Amino acid sequence: MPTIEQRLEAYKTDGFTIFEKVFDEPQMQLWREKHKELSAAHNGQTWFGNTLELTPELMWSAVSNPTILEFIEKVMGPFVQLDNLTLAAFPSIEPEKAEGRVSGWHRDRWAHVPFTDAYHRPNAVNAISYLQDLTDEFGPLRVIVGSHRTPLTIDDADRGIPHPDETIIHMKAGDVVVTHNGLAHSGTPNTSGQLRYFFSIYYNLTWLKHTDHHTGPHTQKLLTDAREANNHQLMRLLGVDEQLQPRCNSGFLHSDEERWEQWAAADRAAIKEN
Repeated sequence: MPTIEQRLEAYKTDGFTIFEKVFDEPQMQLWREKHKELSAAHNGQTWFGNTLELTPELMWSAVSNPTILEFIEKVMGPFVQLDNLTLAAFPSIEPEKAEGRVSGWHRDRWAHVPFTDAYHRPNAVNAISYLQDLTDEFGPLRVIVGSHRTPLTIDDADRGIPHPDETIIHMKAGDVVVTHNGLAHSGTPNTSGQLRYFFSIYYNLTWLKHTDHHTGPHTQKLLTDAREANNHQLMRLLGVDEQLQPRCNSGFLHSDEERWEQWAAADRAAIKEN
């Protein structure tokens, strides 16, 4: 397995990294069952946001997964906020309708078209897991490696077709791909005859607005627990960053990554023991 430093260097170059087997089958089955329950209660709806509030007991351990959060703080610094949490399922279509098609090339929320080939910290990252193996039938992930640092554009008419520079990734169920929000990527239409489950934990910088509201009673209870533990990392996830002003006005004359590690260490040391 690559070290976190090796992952970070690959991420800077490629725009993504894949953590294998983060979620196990029992956990994924609970999410599939919850999706079925939610869909039945909402007239067959297949896309659900604000799912931390809908089912915190199933989602919070994924949102606050220490392995994923440790890496994302290496990428973004200790400024990591939950933008939105999505549980979705894409219906299957006829194979002839999917031939020669992709789901739609795009960069993610808070991105921009790069204007130089220099690496820049992302404004947001997506931690995506698929609750089944991405075979050709279920629809693999497609990425344009390095497009987070190239001025790549794609005409509207071409956003639904394969790209000559694409890399096709057949992820396994429970793997997590962490993407830079400037990485151009697409799904592939599902022709499996079954639902294609998609689980997205989207994080952004704490000075940006978050898409999920974080105001519901379940989410606020998680925030109260984090406050009582003086756990600033978990508080930030839910939109409360008590160190934002001094850390965003630090003078910026030290290496960012050096400062980030100091601040993250301070946050860890501040946590109260139960």
